Amino acid sequence: MSNHESWPDAPTAPLDGEWDVTLWDLTDNGVLAITLNRPERLNALSFRLLHELQALIDFAAARPDIRAVTLRGSGTQAFCSGDDLYGMEPTTEIDSSITVHHPFLLSLRALKKPVIALVTGWALGHGWEIASACDIRLCADNLEVGDHRAQRAIGMNGGTTWFAPRIIGRGRALELLMTGRHMFADEALQSGWANRVWPLEDFDREADSYIDQLTKLPTLNLSAFKEMIDYSAEHSLRDSLAHEVEVADRYRYTEDAQEGRRAWREKRPSVFRGY
Repeated sequence: MSNHESWPDAPTAPLDGEWDVTLWDLTDNGVLAITLNRPERLNALSFRLLHELQALIDFAAARPDIRAVTLRGSGTQAFCSGDDLYGMEPTTEIDSSITVHHPFLLSLRALKKPVIALVTGWALGHGWEIASACDIRLCADNLEVGDHRAQRAIGMNGGTTWFAPRIIGRGRALELLMTGRHMFADEALQSGWANRVWPLEDFDREADSYIDQLTKLPTLNLSAFKEMIDYSAEHSLRDSLAHEVEVADRYRYTEDAQEGRRAWREKRPSVFRGY
């Protein structure tokens, strides 16, 4: 674990200390690495898993020194195979898509730092949705993604109809959802769903290098880009231009923004600290 004494008011660990179905680590370069740890169920979702993921995302939001968050599944066979039909029995008025799953997805999208899905193997159903909710998807060449709920007459309730057309386009999204077929690595990369695809044997090394570069960038400015893009998806060009100026002004005097200007004047690479 990293020791960041410059943030005395930040929590040193998530409040809930019982981690039954997740693993996590905070690396020295500021990455909160989260692993869905249900390999015996191909990392399928349970409400317990969603509660633990929510606590970890809340932890990341409260720690200014966390520069990025990664999500991956235990092993290489599955990122997340979807709902565990034997582990998603809700407690009445406590656990449901509305009270647990939806807040988690919204928290993931709202996190003011990059969120990267590290996808090996299957990302199906709600697993596909969680990966789609992340900002960047780094994938291995054994990738298989999609949503076969149409083949079981199961309705959508986890954001597929919002995420999929925005990432891969309306026509491709509808075709995948209506047929229930899966995409493999080449198509996922071509469609824009996968940002990068590497051979499985090289995946960890390549992903670590990619993420390390992200942690060297100005974290708050990256969060501003996230905010701007999400806003522009729902607003006109005129409103989006005004919003860009508003958000840029908000981050104009961060320490990293000042460092960027100093580095330019001094003709040297910038050294960003994330705030």
